[in-house]
Amino acid sequence: MQGPVILQILFVFENCLVIICIPANLVTIVILSCGKCDLSKGISLYLVSMAAADLLVVIFGIILTSLYYSYFPFSFLSYTAVCSVNGTLGYAAIDCSVWLTIAFTFDRFVAICYYNLKARYCTEKTAAMVITTVCVVSVLRNVPFYFKYQPYGTMDGIPWGCATKPDFFTLPGWVAFFWVHHLLNPLTPYILILLFNALTVRHIMLANRARRGL
Repeated sequence: MQGPVILQILFVFENCLVIICIPANLVTIVILSCGKCDLSKGISLYLVSMAAADLLVVIFGIILTSLYYSYFPFSFLSYTAVCSVNGTLGYAAIDCSVWLTIAFTFDRFVAICYYNLKARYCTEKTAAMVITTVCVVSVLRNVPFYFKYQPYGTMDGIPWGCATKPDFFTLPGWVAFFWVHHLLNPLTPYILILLFNALTVRHIMLANRARRGL
């Protein structure tokens, strides 16, 4: 591969990420699905869904959106309709991965800090409902990204390549969508994860102090 050094480093990093993450997530999914890890079914569901979401991030966000340019530059993956779908699903997979992590963090926060609510919230049924909701909302929220692309040109009369429309950076609707998107991911997730973990640690420290006092 020829080009600027930073692009060569990025290319090597992406390949290493694919080689490591795909088998690691597949093994994680298989092990957790067997149900022999002494974990509750709710926790297992969250962990399996998080591993699956991370796997989809690698597939749609790296393999089908980035690496195929290097390995299959003129395949059907380069058709505008196909790469637009892949790009949109890549955004959706990232959202799923991030918000499933938040959902799992909140589940552990409830289990540790609110014992009375634990029996009702930290269940397999609730976990399945939360995971389904997060995945559906993530896909729907990123559908507009499909319409931000335009073809580079045509190949045998078929639109080819995915370029971002200039209007995406200038039209008020697209600009507002862009800022809302980045507000919901990654700004809000960082705040929520830090908040839930800080409250959980605070609860554990107060509980330990109370035990020492007794």
